[in-house]
Amino acid sequence: MTRKERLQAIDPKKVIVFDTETTGLNIGGSRRDEILSLAVMNLDGDVLFCDLLKPSERKKWPKAESINGISPSMVKDKQTIIERRSEIEPIFKSAKLYVAYNADFDLGFLRASGLDIPDRQTFDVMKEFAKIHGAWDGAHDEWSWCKLEDCAAFYGYRDFGAHDALNDVRATAHCFNSILDDFLFGEPRRRPKRVKDEFGDSYFKYGDEEFRSIVCSGYAASLADAGNANNAPLANENQQQTEHEKDSLSNQTTSNHAMPDHRNTNKALVLIGSACALVGLVIAVLGAAIVGVPIAILGALLAFGSKGRK
Repeated sequence: MTRKERLQAIDPKKVIVFDTETTGLNIGGSRRDEILSLAVMNLDGDVLFCDLLKPSERKKWPKAESINGISPSMVKDKQTIIERRSEIEPIFKSAKLYVAYNADFDLGFLRASGLDIPDRQTFDVMKEFAKIHGAWDGAHDEWSWCKLEDCAAFYGYRDFGAHDALNDVRATAHCFNSILDDFLFGEPRRRPKRVKDEFGDSYFKYGDEEFRSIVCSGYAASLADAGNANNAPLANENQQQTEHEKDSLSNQTTSNHAMPDHRNTNKALVLIGSACALVGLVIAVLGAAIVGVPIAILGALLAFGSKGRK
């Protein structure tokens, strides 16, 4: 069985998709952040858990609040995650496959909160999507991560109300199913080669760009730009951060994604040059060498010169 077939063979009720909203990014340490909201759904669409949770130590989280909209007053009468452990832990223990967007982040917070979350096969939609449609991030030596909004938009799922745990879970489930149906899923992908142009500038050369769309956080960035016209400066800054600000852990910049690509034009020039060289040779063979030889030389120079251009 292929990996896709093995994943699709798992009972949908045993596949859980989950997401958390938190007070910040610090999973551990003396200033650790806490979970404010948890949503869990199986692949059949049944919501297994969805509720706000009161932090046991944190009293305020203004930066996170500007992103997820969860205020201290909204959770002051809620139970802590430990008080709900009898509901949450059985869900994870009965699952055969975990699905999440940046699973390490969510699982890290769940375990740091004191829950007994067993190890299971995990499908990280963020990393799987990056391997299919991400640009290569040379600084971190891996495929660049995208925001959930970008991944979802690529598969036709837009305006779902990101940074709400249940909304994010539904978007993640959509992306999971779409990735399995993506004809590029499971295709071996080689890391691009770093090459230099005639000016000495280096860039990454992909061997399969004609088959893949490289997603560069464009849709999520446009949402953030649209919000800039209507929101306060602090909210504007935070809206442009990643899903839960999860992607910020990678410290990847937009420049890692931006890659000028003139390779299609170069291919056309190579073809034209090759054709000219062939025509010139034919003319020379037919007896008009004085005309054919220059044409063949010019065509060869055009073809070989275009191969090395950026």
